[in-house]
Amino acid sequence: MEYDEGKIKDLVEKLGTGELTPKEILKILNKQGIRHKESWKDFIGSALWGILCFLPGIAKFSNFEILDFFAQLPAIKFPMVVIYSTIIVIIFVICIEAYVIYWRKKKGGLGSEDDTIILLKEGPFRIVRHPSVVDWTIGFTAITISLSNYIPFTILSVIGNIVLITTNYWGTLIEERELNLKKWGNEYRQYMKEVPRFNFIKGLWNLRKKRR
Repeated sequence: MEYDEGKIKDLVEKLGTGELTPKEILKILNKQGIRHKESWKDFIGSALWGILCFLPGIAKFSNFEILDFFAQLPAIKFPMVVIYSTIIVIIFVICIEAYVIYWRKKKGGLGSEDDTIILLKEGPFRIVRHPSVVDWTIGFTAITISLSNYIPFTILSVIGNIVLITTNYWGTLIEERELNLKKWGNEYRQYMKEVPRFNFIKGLWNLRKKRR
């Protein structure tokens, strides 16, 4: 089976012995094509989300006749308790993301918040395989609700949030196939069996069962 042992096992060993530095390993990952590079494709979902969710608000405040249709879309009104709850969620998301970055920099082997050569399976990575993606997906969705008194939450907001969730989920599929499985091989396949990709509720439930 392709990538049974992964492509970076020797790099981890050389890092441990001091034969290679983190900076040198990053260059090697880049040459091997197993280092994530951000491109315009990574921002399609977020761009569409922003356009769909904020267009009614822009139409409302700009008074451009061409946007009248969007300004007149029926808006969903949320109780203040829901709005305050989403603000708390956003703060929580920021704290969790800071924790995720700490784990990548501290435990990932390269001192980087983006690149790792050691497969992280503890901390937030015990709950879901892509905690950052889950974090920001929840956070961005919460933003559309928390600002709904100022930027109307319409059917476009619902569609925008669905687009964001779908594209983010699709991005994790690509990352696993193009990067993670090539990096860690069977170790990552086993991790995939043990920890859900996106379903943090299932992840928390699995963690609870393990602690019994």
